[in-house]
Amino acid sequence: MDIFKENNEERTPTVYCDVKNCTYHDGENICTANKIKVGPSHAISSIDTICATFKAGNKYH
Repeated sequence: MDIFKENNEERTPTVYCDVKNCTYHDGENICTANKIKVGPSHAISSIDTICATFKAGNKYH
């Protein structure tokens, strides 16, 4: 999979998200944030992680 456009600009990957009450949720389980931050750095499994980009909103809830 090529992660860069031909002109070497980074492409935003598709981030799937089930959190319907987030401002960045598009109503079809896609995150629309320009950048995301997931942590904490000491996580050892996906259950230990959180999305620090989450912003409460309810436009699709």
